[in-house]
Amino acid sequence: MPSHYLRHNLYATTSGVFSHAALLGAVQAIGADRLLFAVDYPYESTAEAVDFLRTAPFSRADLKRIAHRNAAHLLNL
Repeated sequence: MPSHYLRHNLYATTSGVFSHAALLGAVQAIGADRLLFAVDYPYESTAEAVDFLRTAPFSRADLKRIAHRNAAHLLNL
């Protein structure tokens, strides 16, 4: 089943997309545990990316996962 494969084998980043609707779609497709915060520096504003994530319509726990916990887990930090 494609949705099972996506939820267990794919990670996505926020880089390049400052759309809460797109972020919500990604969470619905693969889950908040599979999203990583990223900025396409120097082509994107880091401040704008941080503001985008801060205002995302998710729980504080999910925002922490996306902002740093998922990357720390994935990279064994």
